[in-house]
Parts: sequence; structure tokens; C-alpha cells
Amino acid sequence: MDHKEENLKQYIENFIQRRPRYAVKQIGKKSWRTKNKSLSDIPIKAHLNGQYYVGVLGKWYPRYAILDIDNRSREEAEEIRESLKLDSSNSMLMESENPDSYHILFSPTYNNKPPTIRLLNEIIKPYAIDKGIEVYPQANKVIRLPFGHKQYNLDFEYIHLDTWSKKLYWFNKLDDLDLRNIPYQQLTLDLNIQPDNSLKTSTYYEGKFLYQNGLKEKNSRYPSQYKVLHFLYMQHNYTVESAIEITWQWIRNKHNGYSDKVNSGKWRTIKAEIERQAKWIYSNYELRHFYPNEIHNIYKGYITKADIEDIFYFAKGNIPKAKFLFNLVKYCYPRQYRTFIQLHSDNLITWSQRGYMKYLEEFQGLRIIKRLDKYKIEHFSKSIIIKWNFRDPGKAVLVDRRAPEDLPETIRACYKPEEFRELLIKVGAKRTSAIMAVKTVFESVKNV
Repeated sequence: MDHKEENLKQYIENFIQRRPRYAVKQIGKKSWRTKNKSLSDIPIKAHLNGQYYVGVLGKWYPRYAILDIDNRSREEAEEIRESLKLDSSNSMLMESENPDSYHILFSPTYNNKPPTIRLLNEIIKPYAIDKGIEVYPQANKVIRLPFGHKQYNLDFEYIHLDTWSKKLYWFNKLDDLDLRNIPYQQLTLDLNIQPDNSLKTSTYYEGKFLYQNGLKEKNSRYPSQYKVLHFLYMQHNYTVESAIEITWQWIRNKHNGYSDKVNSGKWRTIKAEIERQAKWIYSNYELRHFYPNEIHNIYKGYITKADIEDIFYFAKGNIPKAKFLFNLVKYCYPRQYRTFIQLHSDNLITWSQRGYMKYLEEFQGLRIIKRLDKYKIEHFSKSIIIKWNFRDPGKAVLVDRRAPEDLPETIRACYKPEEFRELLIKVGAKRTSAIMAVKTVFESVKNV
């Protein structure tokens, strides 16, 4: 993949929701024209080339947010921005299409977790209403994509950026905005529920098959709808509204005569069942922090096989030390473009077994990281600069399209037992220690 293709891939990952529809607007025109079909790369490229505007709906877990400010002075827009604790380190102030109109572009988070589009709007909407502005993305109303025709950056740091790829590069370097700091909000209760990624992968593949082929036997509609909804959530990060509509159209077009309720024309009952199923999936998965594939990989990170050997080299075969460095590098991969990477103390504690300060000091001594004095007490974050040989993200280790959660699972996806043993010996571990490590990593899975 060349540099231009990689930039487009990153842009799509950050901003694009392809279905169920999008909108276009010609330069200088006032009205948007809705396209009730999937968004292809051609209109995206046209938008970025300044030929016309493209508007999209939001994803369930959006990677960005926009404050849409109309009929205000530049000074008022700056005041709104400052009141939300936004500045050029965590947002971009950009011209909108009309005079005295602006977009403030930023990346939201909530308590070190990705927020849903519902949570994003619930938190910012009271503030937005008070200030007479709008927040995007939304589930049912399109927003113009960033970096198109005359969408100029206004910040001194970014005003010189003259191509969409340069703007994208600096957007990727922005710090996140923690939505807990938004005024007028009711803080969401963070329940102490452990993340759950144990759902059967077979459900995903069964849902994919059913979505493509439709029902295959009688009395299978209800469980098949669930599997299709699961697939749409995992694969496409659709909002609950979009998932309901797409599943509704799917059963109408691909029931294949195998459903008695369809054959009897009980469409209202079927639609209500789909709505209940979708709402249960989305609320339950959100509570369990079970994310769609793309959000799982971006939020929790990923790693390549080549990194594993480097990690064990620096750890000299020490498993606890390797686990900490593995988690650190994995977390930094999708954040590698940032000048400073903020590490939440909760993550550091989870990654370490014997105290993270010792590991941070050791890896700083090896010049893998550089710790900074920048420390945000309210965010419980430490900032580092990491010096690592980051590889092509296209070579990330994925199991069923998801990055493995931990080091043992990643090792099992990359190595055979004898290969892992030889790696440990190669980097300095004793043969007996290497054999024990192999047993721990590979034999433990047999007892699950």
C-alpha cells in the first residue's frame, strides 16, 4: 500500500460511515441531495479534491466530533471553544461553507473509553442548546466531511496546511477531549464491569453468511435476525437505528419463504422484534465494553509479529517485563502519530504485576520511551514519547479481524510452541525457563 492509499484508508477509518445512505451538495448550492445507497470511494475522493461536498451519518462509536457554529463571529467561536477546554492541542478550528460559520473538529473520549454516538450527544447537547450550536455526527442527520473545498484551518499552527493529507496527519496527532469536562452534563455512572470479549466468533460468521444468503431453513428467522444484527454491529459499527433498518430490509428481501410470520404478512410484529433485539445487543455490548472490530483495534491497539521478537529482546526473555512492554507498544500503535502519548494510570496498573514505575524507568534507560513532566491530575494521565520501530499496520496480528487481548493469545496466533521456545532462547532466556514459558502460554489454553 503506497502512502496516498494509506492516507485515504486512515481518512475512511476516522470519518466515513458508508451506509445506509449519504448526501452530496454541489459547490455554491444550498440543498443536499440524499443518496440511498452505500458510499463508495469515488465521492469521498471527489470531496477531498474539492469537486463537491459529501455528508455522512455517524457511526455507533464515532472517531471524531464536530461542533457546528453558524452566524457567529470568530471571537464568539473561539470563546465557545475555550469554554469546552478545547484548543489547538486537542482540536481544529475550521471555516465552514458559509460566512461567519465554523466547525470545531476533535476526538472525544469518556473516562478513557470510546463514547457511543448516543453518549456523545447526551453529554454535549445541553451545552449546545445553551450556546445555539449543533453537535455532530448524528444518527439521522448528515454532516459535511472535513477537509473539503474551502474548509480552511484557522489555527496558527495549522493555517499553512494546504492538502487534506496534511490536515489528516495533524488531526491524528491531536489529544483526545474527555467528555467528563463538558459543562451542564449529568455525569454517566461508570459501572465496574470487566470488559468481555468472550462472545463466540461463530456468531459473527453465521451472521455474515445469513446477511449474504438469507434464511436457509424454517423456524430460523428470530435467531437469524440476532446474528445479522451482531454481524452489522461488529463489522460496520452501525448506529442502532441503521442496524434496525438494514436488518428490516434484509428479512424483507432474503427470508426465502422460510418464515411463517413473513408469509402471513406480520411485518409490524417482525419490525418490533428486530427493534427489541437491536436495543438489547447495543445496550448490553456497551455495558460490557464489547466494541465493534475497528473500535476494538483502534482503542485497545494492535501489534505485528515482528514486534514480538523486539519485545522479548528488550525484556531479555522475562515474561512479566515482556507483557508490560507488549501492552505499552500495542496501545501506542494506533496513537503513534501523536507527539505525546498519554498513558492512563489504570492501564499502567493493569499492565504491570510488580509496579509500573520500575518498568517505565527501565525502558526509559533503554531509550525506548521518554517520560515527560506533563501530568494531568484530573485525567490521571502521564505523557511519554516512544521510540519504536513501528511496522505497517496492515501486518497487524488479528484473530477473526480483532487484535488479541493479551500477549499469550498473540503468541499463539504467531508462533508454534517450538518456534516460541527458540525465540526465548535466542534472546537470552535459559532453556528450562523457556520450556516453562511455552507450557504456560500454550498448555493453559487446553484447560479452558
